[in-house]
Amino acid sequence: MTRPLLDELDRRLIGALHLAPRATWDDIGEILAADASTLKRRYDRLHEARMVRVIGQADWGVHSTAMPVHVFLDITGESPLAVLHRLRDLRHLQLLAQISGDYPLYAVVHAPSEAATSEAIDRMFSVPGVRRVNALPALSTLRRGITWDPQFLTDTERAELLKLTGTRPEGTATATPPAKPLSEAERGVVAQLLQDGRASAASIARTADLATSTAHRVVRRVLDEGWVKPRLEIVSEWLGFRTAFILRLRVAPGATPEVMRRIDRLPQTRLAAHVASDMSVLATGLVADRSALALFVDNELASIPGLLGVSVAVMLAEPRRYWLDRDLTTGLGAFHAPRLL
Repeated sequence: MTRPLLDELDRRLIGALHLAPRATWDDIGEILAADASTLKRRYDRLHEARMVRVIGQADWGVHSTAMPVHVFLDITGESPLAVLHRLRDLRHLQLLAQISGDYPLYAVVHAPSEAATSEAIDRMFSVPGVRRVNALPALSTLRRGITWDPQFLTDTERAELLKLTGTRPEGTATATPPAKPLSEAERGVVAQLLQDGRASAASIARTADLATSTAHRVVRRVLDEGWVKPRLEIVSEWLGFRTAFILRLRVAPGATPEVMRRIDRLPQTRLAAHVASDMSVLATGLVADRSALALFVDNELASIPGLLGVSVAVMLAEPRRYWLDRDLTTGLGAFHAPRLL
């Protein structure tokens, strides 16, 4: 597949969709001072090239009663990529990566229950080449990738898009189920928005065999309740962000909440989690290259009080991120959306 060549408008469009994935082309066009039909054609070209896709980020409570677990794997007698390929067949793996450091592989398990989580981690031990599994259960998670911003827009454009969407900070994620079970119509809408975060109420009505007015009402409820949040996924390397990283931070007692808040405000950060480990905060992020990572560690990270130790690893390959397979040659692949409870 030929990698799409991006101009300035393409990059600004991608920046806008990061902030407002469901915004209409007219609204985006007004803010970017661009023609709406041109923006739609640009998006369709990038989508067909498998560079971008708007999916839905499910609220944890609609697909799990458990918190995720961050897993570092040591291997023996095999290449990391060979073992990583075998891991792809296991269930409930939200993320898979080859990383630098003592543990060559990293995964995130988010199963429907604690019992299913234990089973998923147990199965990792049976994968040929896996020698040791170090599981770090998440105690709380403050950021989950949806708010990462490539910084392609002006401050004014960013403010207008955020005003348009009414976007609020993610806040601490929990596996709290909805106050009452979802109806069949709500479940159907959630399932469709997970696969296509830009799906219109009219198209959902046709697929789910609902009245258009009913689909409009249910879509609005699903989005307002936060059961699904539209999320733009990209092949970040094709945008010039070639270095994804993982931080494991040792934090002074009592400083964890403030450290996580400070990390959450950094534009390079994709995830910030408090984990059960001697390194109590785990964060992931994305920057242009390793020089930018060095500056991030020496400047932004070093300015955060309460840090007692920092372990930095580079993601050498990331064939799955947020349930979505990706490849540097063919682009975005299969989406393994979590099953609803």
